[in-house]
Amino acid sequence: MFPSLLEMMSSDAIPCNRCGNQGGSPPFGSIPMSLHKVGSLNRSLAGSINSSRGDSGCSSLELEAVAAMHELSFAVQSICVSEMLPRTGDLLFVNVTTTEGQPYCLELTLKGWRVTSLRSDCMIGDFTKLDMFIKYYDSLYSLLDDISPGYRQRFGERVAKKLMMLQNEDSCDIIAPSSSYCSPPFSMSPSDSTESLPIVTPVPSPVPEREERHRDTVIA
Repeated sequence: MFPSLLEMMSSDAIPCNRCGNQGGSPPFGSIPMSLHKVGSLNRSLAGSINSSRGDSGCSSLELEAVAAMHELSFAVQSICVSEMLPRTGDLLFVNVTTTEGQPYCLELTLKGWRVTSLRSDCMIGDFTKLDMFIKYYDSLYSLLDDISPGYRQRFGERVAKKLMMLQNEDSCDIIAPSSSYCSPPFSMSPSDSTESLPIVTPVPSPVPEREERHRDTVIA
């Protein structure tokens, strides 16, 4: 059984990207589970006798739709759950407009994501493009990758940005070699040549008196 969306998310709602509506839908303040995880969980339930609706009345499909809105809003013009089409524990619809300006109505079930129409809030597809409307995708990532070049570009840019950030963090952690801590070699400038040093005349050390008398006796 799945916990309630109200229990798993914060109370601050994020307005719908398409209509700005904050009412009539679960709060989208924070996402406790990634789209990949909840999508894999829902696909594993496909064909089972267990319903995707928990005791609280909230659907795991709703959780997947909310995760999709949270994670992929950067790569599309707009994305929101349809308020006009059926919305049950086993079926809901999501309206998406790609960066190219093309609207899509997507069906979400335990089997996965499917394009149902090239118009928002519509379940009637173009039968001249039957291949598009009968194909199921395990995740919204793969669906958008198939239909939107703009999504692929933005997704690639985000990945490249994150890789750059990781490289910068790694470069800050590298310790400089010990040689970089050595003092620079000493160099003598012309003003420090030996010509400027004072001349010191050596002074003979005094001979002890006893040795001096011994030397005089030997000479005599």
